[in-house]
Amino acid sequence: MEHEARNRDQVVEQLQQRISDLENRLGRLEKKLLHRAEADLTTDSADLKDAIVFPSAGTRSGVSYESRIGGYGMAWLGNIVLLFGILFLTQLLSSNDQRIFSLLLGISAAAGIYAAGRYTRVSFPYLSQLFSYNGHIILFVTALRLYILQGSRIIDSPLIGYGAVLLLIAALMYLGFRRKSQLMVVIVWILTAVTAIASNTTHLMLPLTVVIAASSLLFALRNRGWTGLVISIALVYFTFLVWILGNPIMNGSFEIISAHQSGYIYLFICAFLYSMLGLFPKAEDVPVPVIHSSIVMNGIGFSTILAFIVLGFFTDDYAFYFGLIAAFCLGYSILLQSLGKWKTIASMYAIYSFVALSITIGGIYQFPLAYLLLAVQSLVVVIMALWFRSRFIIVMNTLLFVALLIAYLASAHLHVYTGFVFSGVALVTARIINWKKARLEIKTEMIRNTYLFIGASLLLYSLHETVPVHLITLSWVLSAMLFFIISVLIRNVKYRWLAIITMVVSVFYLFIVDLKNISLGYRIVALLFISAVSLGISLFYNKRHQPKNENSGQAE
Repeated sequence: MEHEARNRDQVVEQLQQRISDLENRLGRLEKKLLHRAEADLTTDSADLKDAIVFPSAGTRSGVSYESRIGGYGMAWLGNIVLLFGILFLTQLLSSNDQRIFSLLLGISAAAGIYAAGRYTRVSFPYLSQLFSYNGHIILFVTALRLYILQGSRIIDSPLIGYGAVLLLIAALMYLGFRRKSQLMVVIVWILTAVTAIASNTTHLMLPLTVVIAASSLLFALRNRGWTGLVISIALVYFTFLVWILGNPIMNGSFEIISAHQSGYIYLFICAFLYSMLGLFPKAEDVPVPVIHSSIVMNGIGFSTILAFIVLGFFTDDYAFYFGLIAAFCLGYSILLQSLGKWKTIASMYAIYSFVALSITIGGIYQFPLAYLLLAVQSLVVVIMALWFRSRFIIVMNTLLFVALLIAYLASAHLHVYTGFVFSGVALVTARIINWKKARLEIKTEMIRNTYLFIGASLLLYSLHETVPVHLITLSWVLSAMLFFIISVLIRNVKYRWLAIITMVVSVFYLFIVDLKNISLGYRIVALLFISAVSLGISLFYNKRHQPKNENSGQAE
């Protein structure tokens, strides 16, 4: 009996323990579900604020298009007409020297519209949100008329005038962040850009662009406002463009400003801030295309404004500034590559750093000597691409190399040895690409063939320009022999093709040009030399009886 009692007690204790464990598990599940529901509710409420203004067609599938246009379209139309009606009325009062009444009317109209928005919050949420945005704009324009808009200036104190506008922008920005409304913060950024342009003052105009850039990054990081991020980049660089062109919106004429007033410092700050996108955590809710496009937009905007600044103020000492840009971009690309989050962005900054370095080299050493150094730099970029494992860098470097070569050939003064440097760099690059194509994830031969063609063609061209006229054909035949020897050593068919093509070109050149220009003795030597080399190549091919040998020669 005692044994059975002990067994029952043990069973009861086990059941109690299991029930306790089950309750604990259920409690943890309830907490997780509650936390997730609160997060979803917060996200949904934030999305709802923007969806109220841009309702999706699928959210009210049972409502006809007529009802949507009547309900949503007429709400927009009515608010727009109301906005302009109030603005024109206040402008009319201001033009008739009734500026105080104009100010009071603007404030009263904004208060009335805010009240209408609050009254319709529950019954007509869509209309209520539009009323709120309408009130923001009316209040903002009214604040601008205190001092910034000179035609309707009410007070003479710039401190109060600018302070009122900036306080209003700060309050609306806080409200947008608190509500997690992307639409509202975008509206605030637009109002900030309008304030910057209307101020027509460098050291208020450009610091406001820094505010837009910094707040857009913060909002994107906290609330995933990616569309707003792209819009903010456009606003920032549009404001810089207006500034560098002398603010034609306010002044009515297009011309580069006469004094930069160190405004380029703000440009560097904004570009630096947007560069921090590369340090954003890589997560499922971070859209890669938006990040990449934002980085590209930042680079294009920065480069455009910087070009205006350099042409306007730094035509003699631009190399120093581009050197700083190159150093920063190169260091930043190495940092991003080491972190391993955004490989493509790291490659973008690496390419940009070498472009900036190219401009620096051109500014220091001048052309055509700079072409030689830039050709060597192209090989350094290929080595950098190997470390980055970046096909993107290889492709972009190829385009830059071709553009640089075209510029070199089109220049009036050609450096004696630069052509050979270009040729050597092209051939070495082709070999590196073939050697490390798996590391670079290059699956086609187009890039490598491009470098081989450039290397061989430029070698013949450089020999044509440097060696004596009667030795051109012989030098080309020696080049063909060099290609053939390389093909045998590395067992690569492409160099044999280069040797054959070079021999054919040499024969054509001999019969079309040399036989008219060189003496009989040099003709005989050239003909015999070409014949001997051609027969030697023919004997080499005739000894390759087995097809597998040819296949093994094409392995690489």
